[in-house]
Amino acid sequence: MKHHTDQPQLQEMEVLARLNSRYSSLSPSEQSVAAYIQTNPGEIVSLSLGMLAARCNTSDATVLRFCRSLGYSGFQDLKSTFIPELLRRGASTNPEMDGDDPGAHYQELLNEEVRRTIKLNTNETMAAVASALANSRHNILIGLAGSAGVARIFVDSLSSVGLTSIHLSDRVEIERTCDSAAPGDVIFGISHSGETAEVCSGIERGYSRRATTVAMTNYSPSSVTSRAEHVLLTSVAENMLGSYSCHPRVLELVLLELLLSEVANRLRNDNNP
Repeated sequence: MKHHTDQPQLQEMEVLARLNSRYSSLSPSEQSVAAYIQTNPGEIVSLSLGMLAARCNTSDATVLRFCRSLGYSGFQDLKSTFIPELLRRGASTNPEMDGDDPGAHYQELLNEEVRRTIKLNTNETMAAVASALANSRHNILIGLAGSAGVARIFVDSLSSVGLTSIHLSDRVEIERTCDSAAPGDVIFGISHSGETAEVCSGIERGYSRRATTVAMTNYSPSSVTSRAEHVLLTSVAENMLGSYSCHPRVLELVLLELLLSEVANRLRNDNNP
């Protein structure tokens, strides 16, 4: 006899419903992660895996196990599923923009983020990265999802000043290309969260081949910075959309435009001794 039920299938459940359904089967350390999400749902999509682990006084591995216990492939998968749910619940995507003139608040917020981002990156770091890019054999940019668009734009910009540059977003191509890297190459990974597995893998492989490694992220320390010789940081205020907001891309492009200017100056000086 076929039984009918109004309860949705597990794969169709929203994140919080799925969490509640499986809470009792989680380990005590995984339950601490679940409790934090239940109490602070609006924060989750703006945190990196490492940051969530720290707030729950647990390890990165525990957070990853927690996500997989709920049926997600990883923390990014959970976050991307959680965003529409929070929006449907009516949460503001950016509380700082609430008020009578959200446009003015947005402009003020963006201007402050640009100032903080520029201040975070020292002249020495910018000069070192520019020098590496200008003198490299190959510049290999790695970025997925929203970061892929930023990486492609920067590849076009570097190519326009005569530098051999490519963009990678496919896992197999990242592994194959970075395994063939050598001293004189630059592996430049972009990951807002600092936890994108393919970007981390590319930087790790480039580091083992003694290529120059560069990470651009909003979070440090994070997985993507662990093997990066140079770290470029954005300063995006936490908001519910996290890396799905336009803010990270705007800040990344601002920083890359400054970097491109430095690269172009170095190339001009080299051609006009």
